[in-house]
Amino acid sequence: MARRVTRTGALARFFVRTLGSWMALSPGGRRVVRRVMLNQIWFTALQAVPIIIVLAGILSYLVISQTVRELGRLNATELIGTLMVIAIVRELGPMLTAIAVAGRSGTAMAAELATNTVMGEIRALEGIGIDPLQYLVLPRFVAAIVSVAGLILLFDCVAVVAGLAAAVMNGMSSARYFDIVLRSLSLTDVWLTLAKGLVFGIVIGVVPSFHGLGVRRGPTGVPIASSEAVLVSIVLIFICSALFVAVTQ
Repeated sequence: MARRVTRTGALARFFVRTLGSWMALSPGGRRVVRRVMLNQIWFTALQAVPIIIVLAGILSYLVISQTVRELGRLNATELIGTLMVIAIVRELGPMLTAIAVAGRSGTAMAAELATNTVMGEIRALEGIGIDPLQYLVLPRFVAAIVSVAGLILLFDCVAVVAGLAAAVMNGMSSARYFDIVLRSLSLTDVWLTLAKGLVFGIVIGVVPSFHGLGVRRGPTGVPIASSEAVLVSIVLIFICSALFVAVTQ
């Protein structure tokens, strides 16, 4: 228990140091960080677009197909909009997107930084006066936030379109579908989705970096750090999602 508390405190301090590292950057350093960040966004966000589209499309199609069929028998199709907004846009969309990014990019991030640590590259950077937090962690931290927020919005948009296809195939008109969904959607839902993107992005940006740089066991520690990083990230994503539900009730 004491070890777990110590690790939690170390992770919190690592997060604070990562935030503070931006303030210490020189103008030239910020240009380098932006370049690394853009490369990371390309890998984390753009290359993950097909996966998110498939997940969102299949999930929404299955849920709305079954819902339209069952609620149609009860003359309660108005509830489709509530289901789409609460279950998919608010909850499942952000959570599944974050889990997919954590499993894909979080693993790669932790493995890359762990390898850099084992190979002595971190010590080499520190030896020439470069802060690894600035050059390695900060770009991935910012890229994770931007990528997760953008992919969550993409997930929700694809889910709405896939839900339309499912509704039309089950006898509902497109005009009625959009009317029901748009009446159920509020500005609060949009802001809540973006807030989840920010929080989940922070988790995915910090936890894999923390575990990657914390390797102390040589090459055998690389897969261990990767698996631990993804596991902790997913657990924190579930915890944060539950906290959002508790706070917004």
